[in-house]
Amino acid sequence: QHHNQQQNRFISKYISKSAKKRLPLTTKRAGKGYYKGNGATKEGRLTSKGKFIVDHKRRLELMVPDLEGFQLKPYIASTASKVPPEIRRRPGQVL
Repeated sequence: QHHNQQQNRFISKYISKSAKKRLPLTTKRAGKGYYKGNGATKEGRLTSKGKFIVDHKRRLELMVPDLEGFQLKPYIASTASKVPPEIRRRPGQVL
């Protein structure tokens, strides 16, 4: 007999109605017409044959500024102070 194995907690598939309301709504728990998707924008349409036609007017367009001669780096060093310089106290400073 193996008593040192981890005991799996039994979770019933028949949960109460009040407990079911607290669970997130998924396509499996909702009605037939519910479509959740991933929050993406539709960049085209489906034909009756099931082929996807891309609408180039609806495509995502990224506006990237000209970064020629840009001095700042994209990341903040882990050694940087978390207190802004205006609030920072210097030794001997009287508030």
